Amino acid sequence: MFHLAEFMNSSPYVYIQKRYQNGYDEALQRRLMEPANEEEAKHISDLARKYGKYGFEVGSIQSRVVRGNEVLYEVQWKGCDDPKQNTFENLTKLKKLGVVGLAKAYDERVAAQTAGIDQRPLTQKEIVKHLEQFGLDEDMILHRQIGSFSAGQKSKLTLGAAFWTKPHLIALDEPTNYIDMETLDALVQGLARYKGGIIAPRLREVAGIRFTG
Repeated sequence: MFHLAEFMNSSPYVYIQKRYQNGYDEALQRRLMEPANEEEAKHISDLARKYGKYGFEVGSIQSRVVRGNEVLYEVQWKGCDDPKQNTFENLTKLKKLGVVGLAKAYDERVAAQTAGIDQRPLTQKEIVKHLEQFGLDEDMILHRQIGSFSAGQKSKLTLGAAFWTKPHLIALDEPTNYIDMETLDALVQGLARYKGGIIAPRLREVAGIRFTG
């Protein structure tokens, strides 16, 4: 996973640059595309032998098209290097193959490009300005190693990184569970600055802490 543990010796500035260097959220891409564990990888391999072309696994999604009312994804199969061997599959087939995450990852990349996220400059000024909104100061952003951060500071960074794409809507599942007060404060401050829509089962509780103390 593309998470903070890989960047304990780096600054938040470097972390943001690496995470979004390709114009989309690399952490999200990995979560959607990579098997969570060996068991899941084996399951996908078993499904490929049953449903894949010549028993091969899906290698990647190359493109997508709309035919009628259906979205089809161009699949490049592992072991089939000739593009002429690519096929167009719907989501139902990709679910059977256990790789619907590859389609979602492709959709996310297209959405990022459409929204202009790939055009947002990964400059020092832009990154500092963004992360300052989540309670990190310039010195921390540019010079401090993430490994030296407290749990709350890491939460502020994680939250700020997730908001780099300027999402229009976020969904939080039990956002106050199992977090300390410093982390909760980071979450609440981030939500207070957020101007988009929020879906959260306990949002009133979070807002109550923020505004009533």
